[in-house]
Amino acid sequence: MPLPEGKLKNSGFTMVELLAAILISGIVIAGLYSVFLSQQVAFSAQEQITEMVQNVRAAMDLMTREIRLAGYKNSTTTFDGIATAQASRIRILADLNGDGDTLDDQEDITYFYDASTQQILRNSVSLPVADHITNLSFVYTLVDGSTTSSPGSLADIRKVNITVTARTAHPGLGTGGYRTITLTSDVTPRNLGL
Repeated sequence: MPLPEGKLKNSGFTMVELLAAILISGIVIAGLYSVFLSQQVAFSAQEQITEMVQNVRAAMDLMTREIRLAGYKNSTTTFDGIATAQASRIRILADLNGDGDTLDDQEDITYFYDASTQQILRNSVSLPVADHITNLSFVYTLVDGSTTSSPGSLADIRKVNITVTARTAHPGLGTGGYRTITLTSDVTPRNLGL
């Protein structure tokens, strides 16, 4: 139906309707941003935790495999498979190529903890095995079943307990603290006491 002449059609939004729409849109956008931000924080935390766990597990796996080989030798050579046994340092020997000595690459291995860099280091060239480590400790089980961090006789060692504590690279957002993990492994070198 046509409008009479001189009358304008009442169309559009009022100022109150526009302000209400802007306010509702602002609330929805703020809610979406809050969800996005919380998801971003959770993703970052999970990423750091995953990196920390992979870091400490890789270090533990390497140390476990190599300590298990301590004392490997042919029947004519004689040496203790563990040359140094301290609370945060271990030196293992293994004649992997059977040439009668432990002078070759990968036959004389030392693992130790450097508190200043928070790293587990390997050998005298100090190759980092793991970063963001807060503790590395070795406890030795002796032939009589007793345990100690500093054995009197290296030849009496039969098992090595390794404990590694690591932390995330950065403190958690909102918490301000580091997340940590502690892994423990009991290693029985197959060639000790033979």
